[in-house]
Amino acid sequence: RHVTITAGGIGGTGRFSPTRAPSPWDGEREARQYGPVWPQLLPDLTSPRPPKNRLLLARKLANHLTNQAEDCLYLNVYVPSQVVDTVAHKAFPVMVYIHGDSFEWGAANPYDGSVLAAYGEVIIVTLNY
Repeated sequence: RHVTITAGGIGGTGRFSPTRAPSPWDGEREARQYGPVWPQLLPDLTSPRPPKNRLLLARKLANHLTNQAEDCLYLNVYVPSQVVDTVAHKAFPVMVYIHGDSFEWGAANPYDGSVLAAYGEVIIVTLNY
């Protein structure tokens, strides 16, 4: 599900330093789990009168925000099977989605691009930052 775009070292003494490229690998790289999301504090879900839309979104995202770390620069890349199965060199469009989520909390992981990639014949990229 994710492709590492940095060699880590983001937090602690590495914070505010340029990122380092990850170690290269040979062949295909299986990525079946999402990378961590930036540490964040969800809104108080026990508040007597939380804004309804924020409460619904927070409940929807809560399971996707459990794996948190400062080392969170990951791309989630969804590729249609035609890209993998084809021998011909066919170009596929690429769509990049950058989540907003109010600059307080959120992640790319809830936005599964696999269906759009499969039926839209497009490569989908989401990212955690």
